[in-house]
Amino acid sequence: MKKFVGIFTVFFTLLAMLSCGKQASKARTVVLYEYDGSTEDCILENEFLEFRFLPQTAEIILTDKASGVQWRSNPQNAANDPLADQVTKDFLGSQFSLEYADVAGVGMTLFSSINSVALGVYDYELADNSLEVRYSIGDIARSFIIPPAAPEQRMLTFLEKMEEEDRRKVEASYRLYDINNLRSNDDKSRLLASYPDLSRTKLYVLRDNAQEYMKEMMQDYFAQAGYTYDDFYEDSSMYTVSGGDDKPAFNITLRYTLDGKSLLLNVPFDRIAYRSAYPITRLSLLPYMGAGGFSDEGYLLVPDGSGALIYFNNGRQNQIPYNNNVYGWDEAMPRDAIVNDNKAPFPAFGVQKNGNALLCVIEEGASYGSVRADVSGRNSSWNNVYPRFNIVHGAIIDISGRSDREVYLYEKSPPSGENITLRYTPCASDGYTGMAKEYRSWLTRTYPSLGMHKENGVPIAIEIPGAVNKTRHRLGIPFDLPLKLTSYKESADMVDDFAGWGWKNVRIKLSGWFNRSVDHSVPNKIKLIGELGSKKDFKNLVSAAEKNGYAVFPEVDFLYMRDVKPFGGFSLYRDAARYVNRKRIEKYPYSFVWFGERIRWGKLSYLARPAYMMSLIDNFTRNAAGLNVRNLAFRSMGAKLSGDYHEKRLVSREASMKMRQEKLAELSGNGTGVLLNTGYAYAAPWADFITDMAIDDQSFGITDVSVPFYPMTLHGLVPYTGPAINLAEDYTKNLLKTIESGAGLYFSFMAEETAVLQETKFRQFYANEYDKWAPDANALYQKFSTDFAGLYGQAITGHVILSAGLTLTEYEDGTRVIVNDNSGAADYDGVVINARGYAVLRRGN
Repeated sequence: MKKFVGIFTVFFTLLAMLSCGKQASKARTVVLYEYDGSTEDCILENEFLEFRFLPQTAEIILTDKASGVQWRSNPQNAANDPLADQVTKDFLGSQFSLEYADVAGVGMTLFSSINSVALGVYDYELADNSLEVRYSIGDIARSFIIPPAAPEQRMLTFLEKMEEEDRRKVEASYRLYDINNLRSNDDKSRLLASYPDLSRTKLYVLRDNAQEYMKEMMQDYFAQAGYTYDDFYEDSSMYTVSGGDDKPAFNITLRYTLDGKSLLLNVPFDRIAYRSAYPITRLSLLPYMGAGGFSDEGYLLVPDGSGALIYFNNGRQNQIPYNNNVYGWDEAMPRDAIVNDNKAPFPAFGVQKNGNALLCVIEEGASYGSVRADVSGRNSSWNNVYPRFNIVHGAIIDISGRSDREVYLYEKSPPSGENITLRYTPCASDGYTGMAKEYRSWLTRTYPSLGMHKENGVPIAIEIPGAVNKTRHRLGIPFDLPLKLTSYKESADMVDDFAGWGWKNVRIKLSGWFNRSVDHSVPNKIKLIGELGSKKDFKNLVSAAEKNGYAVFPEVDFLYMRDVKPFGGFSLYRDAARYVNRKRIEKYPYSFVWFGERIRWGKLSYLARPAYMMSLIDNFTRNAAGLNVRNLAFRSMGAKLSGDYHEKRLVSREASMKMRQEKLAELSGNGTGVLLNTGYAYAAPWADFITDMAIDDQSFGITDVSVPFYPMTLHGLVPYTGPAINLAEDYTKNLLKTIESGAGLYFSFMAEETAVLQETKFRQFYANEYDKWAPDANALYQKFSTDFAGLYGQAITGHVILSAGLTLTEYEDGTRVIVNDNSGAADYDGVVINARGYAVLRRGN
């Protein structure tokens, strides 16, 4: 029996290994590029910029013609950096680095400087007002740009353009296969397995015994006949190219283009090639673009929450280098614990150096990216910030309960047709304020819908949780039942109170209003909660809000499916997203104590695949119309992003993001109001309102100070708030950050006392009692209405850190708001700002 089990284990181990190979089978063939020895700089220029490519090192120099300021891709004399070891010097001299891994998850990092440019295995070409630089990197055998195989008609299009003698040589090196006229020693089944097209057409196949010198001659013949790298990529992706050791080797293409006042760097995924056993897992681009040294003054802007600055040479090299995922963690990738769930809500970063600013916006591929930054003194003399991208995703597969060996399964290839595009722009004005203006300009150009939701009064949103689930006993039997926090009628009474106080244009966000709880069941149907009242009561709530000019936004989570039941509208096989290792994505809440999943007492949820999520939204909006609901509050649409790595219905994270954008645009176009939680930059253009937006940084040890970069880009375009003021850990700090960033007010209220939440898992509502908070909330609203009247529809034109804890925010009309987050009073131009207080200075004051 043991022998049988052992054979069974080996069988499935081999099956898993074969599966891994199959996943990578569509990787493109790696070719060898060769540097021609040219030393003349290659130049692109327009009215605003000059781009210079140095062919001997592949470095680039971007010059702003208006100021004469140069931004270099690599520090000068980096090879002589006394603080850098050899690996860091290789990185300092590179335009990119890539990381790869094998089936065991073991890999290493290669650098363009030492592993490509120094070996002369790259070339470049000017085409269509762009410079294309093609790199071979790794252990590369010579490849020739000739068809490995081609259908007869396709081959003839090239043969007919060749000289007669050249054509004879080429035809002698290929064999024309006809499935209906094979030789006696031909293996028909093997040929069809290698060349499926043979069943439909005759096929030219390169002979195995073709000599190297002959391939080199044919490369010239085909080139003269119009055969290009793109043709080779197309043919090699369909037919196997023989030759070459099975060692890690790669092709990367960087395409540089000047676009007005910006430099675009494009990396097409369709031009990424690697050998199937060694997929590219990560790619870092222009890691030292604009880097500052010990003698420079400035800082790095990083997308840490609202934005944060890392001052040059700040002495924090003992802290962990900055690394933050754009749009947070990919929810379709496994992780065992969450200690700090850091996230970058916008895909931009920048460098301020010696009075000049350079902004980089990740235009395409942001959902794969993270932003990394470090300071001088750790491994080098330079302060740098750059993006790194996940390219081919992988996950561990369980090959046997009897083996502790880890085997990784990877995607077949990077998503076809996708790109990474970076936009580097020298800013017209310096500092993070200049960068914010540039990013705001890019957002409004890219998303014309931004600016359609301006607001002059105080933006205010009220969350009203209706019910949560709590385990209670009936006849000694435990049941998971709804626990009322605020009934529909009590919610309507609150709305009447707000109106009576003179509150204007309030957004009412209802959570826990249907399907049993805040953690509601699959929202394919809408079932109002009986403990909260009747359907009539709910409609009366909506009517009360609309009568007072308010909008009701019922909150729904379309990403995580809970309380899944058989035949309940969500199929675990059909509708759940999958990890790369083909496992269904199941999630439990993470513990605040040990950081792992609370499997024993947390509620299980399943991640919905993107297509199901979109159809669920359509179905829900149709059903909600019967309740007079015209708006939606999305819990996850602008706060969490995931792909689906099921090999037969793969949806990349970037494709999932675009599906969301299209759905939000459709809803907005149909008149559905959209309220977003968090408000990632990809979703913000279609939001009527954003709550819980980042208005502070996330306290990375390496950063020096937070700045309201993201709020500055959106202010006056879409109304937003920070976290609920009454739920903040530090009420005063939250309030001061709200004022500094120009945010509106946000409260979370419930009718019941918080004591009813004992023995539940809903710790987030610990300070929600409406009766206790109502007077303070009204007083705050009235004060904001007086102090900040007319500011919410304006752009923030400036922000200055006057001193530690003392900031100035300036608006279009010249109004200045000074915030003092210190324990003592501060003076600004003769105006005393109280400790942990603020002052509003109108123009002329």
